[in-house]
Amino acid sequence: MRTAIRLLLAMTAGPLLLGFAVHAARAQSGPAPLTRDQVAKIRKIEGRLMAPCCYTQTILEHQSQEAEQMRGEVTVFVASGKSEQEIVTYYRTKYGETILVVPDGMTGRLAFGIPVAVFLAAFGLLFFAIRRSTRARVLAVAQFLPNRPEAEKLAFQDKIRAEIGEI
Repeated sequence: MRTAIRLLLAMTAGPLLLGFAVHAARAQSGPAPLTRDQVAKIRKIEGRLMAPCCYTQTILEHQSQEAEQMRGEVTVFVASGKSEQEIVTYYRTKYGETILVVPDGMTGRLAFGIPVAVFLAAFGLLFFAIRRSTRARVLAVAQFLPNRPEAEKLAFQDKIRAEIGEI
């Protein structure tokens, strides 16, 4: 019985010790540490990509298995020397345009350009409407002064314009 236990221990201890030795050798000769530029590049890319599980947060912030896996892939890609555009293109082909926080190309320009154009147009219309209504008030007041001399009417109109800030 004792020989069977010794044989069993020898059979399991050998591969176990070999596994520990391989793990220790890998830990000593592991990948080179990342530079500050590479870490900054990784964070920038992680901030550009949405988590594919729910598309509510970037993979930099999201805590899911998919986001964790993508963070690991991005780190490996950057460590292997891939450019930011190559990495983003890889994920765009894998998941589609919705993986990007800010769409590239014409879609991105439209997404940001249309609200700005609408705001400027609305502001312009409001400005001209207010200006038109203040001019109408000045002319209406001038009609109530029919018996006064022309010079006095003009002076009174100038005073009104100055008070409402038109001059």
